[in-house]
Amino acid sequence: MGAETGRDLPGLARRVVDAFAESAARRRDHDALMDTALARLFELYQATTPAQRRSPAGQNLNATLAELLVSGSNPDRMGLYVVRTQTAADHGRHEGYRPACWRRSMLQILGDEFVPWERFMRQGDLDSIPRIDDALEAIAAEAGPTSVEEIPLWVPRTHWWWWEPARQRGEEVAGMTRADTGPLDPITD
Repeated sequence: MGAETGRDLPGLARRVVDAFAESAARRRDHDALMDTALARLFELYQATTPAQRRSPAGQNLNATLAELLVSGSNPDRMGLYVVRTQTAADHGRHEGYRPACWRRSMLQILGDEFVPWERFMRQGDLDSIPRIDDALEAIAAEAGPTSVEEIPLWVPRTHWWWWEPARQRGEEVAGMTRADTGPLDPITD
């Protein structure tokens, strides 16, 4: 990933690697480390194009991330992140649908744009993703965002969970149902 005008992509990539490395190395209760690592990854995601993420430098970064995600404390921290995403989805009508959507999107971006889930997630965590989606779908009718206009512009169209409340209220959201967005799980046969 080369630097473009006004963007230090190598610096952003280093911050991502450093955050995931710190999460792997720290042993004690530092639950926020995975949140921080994913926030850094999101910054890089927003600053790059799909072509940059597929470039040789992007592939090197992804290989490094794949190694870090299975090392040290990261498998446990990722498992905790998945559990907290499930909890956020289950309690979305009470504690906010938007945070549950955010967490679910971070998982999807990590798996779609950087490292496929099957390379680092434990089977139990992989099995939780459909349950998270079921929970998001089940509570969407009682949840926000209140309108399609409130969905952040960065959200990929395949992240149906952001549009589900509006769709269930009958708003025009062409092609944004869970079934219409195609497979969301990057693990395919």
